[in-house]
Amino acid sequence: MYFPKPQSAADFEAGMSVILALFGFLAFWWAQTSPGVKRYFRNRWGEDKGQEFKVYFQRAVGVFSFGILPGVVLFAMGAFSWKNYGIDTRFTWFDAATTLFLSVLAFFMARAGAQKPDSKAMYPEIKTAVWDRNLLFRSFFWWILYLCAYELMFRGYLLFACERGYGAWSAVAINTAIYSLVHVPKRMTEGVGAIFLGIILCLLTLYTRTLWVALLVHLVLALSTEWFALRFHPTIRVER
Repeated sequence: MYFPKPQSAADFEAGMSVILALFGFLAFWWAQTSPGVKRYFRNRWGEDKGQEFKVYFQRAVGVFSFGILPGVVLFAMGAFSWKNYGIDTRFTWFDAATTLFLSVLAFFMARAGAQKPDSKAMYPEIKTAVWDRNLLFRSFFWWILYLCAYELMFRGYLLFACERGYGAWSAVAINTAIYSLVHVPKRMTEGVGAIFLGIILCLLTLYTRTLWVALLVHLVLALSTEWFALRFHPTIRVER
């Protein structure tokens, strides 16, 4: 972790990363809440399939707005490489031990949370009454794509760009603020919880200089939340 003096190029990169993160949030929020989007999928595929495909559409919008578009814009500037945004083949014993510890913690937190009434109302995001193996795979596939783009945006582009432009502590503050804001439309408790998780993941990412710990822990948390939601939901079940 280091605290560089701001430079004009770094300031521009940092400012652009903030704009792109906010745009990604607005695009995803539109896909998630737009009555027109919901109506289109319902009219095209019916209530159940329409709701399922709408969730995939939301995640696809997230892949584009959090992962693809920011990458195109930032790399068009030509100043930095993938390694400068935390994409590195290096994965140390510290990374592995930290990932394992936080993943186990996330797993049990997801299990406990899935039994709460407000969680049952929200998860799983796809409300199909009976899930078969194909539906499990489709949801898993889109979760992987979405969360890779999501972490690339927050713990990759945004965090490292703001660190170069504004310094490490300001980068953590900006990142956590936007990260929490993204969770508020789901429910306020997730927004508050995202503050603590966001700070931890940012500090670990800056320390390890890669986003692998943050990505793997987030994947475990999201997938465990969905799978435990399926197990404990009173009206949704998995086909045996």
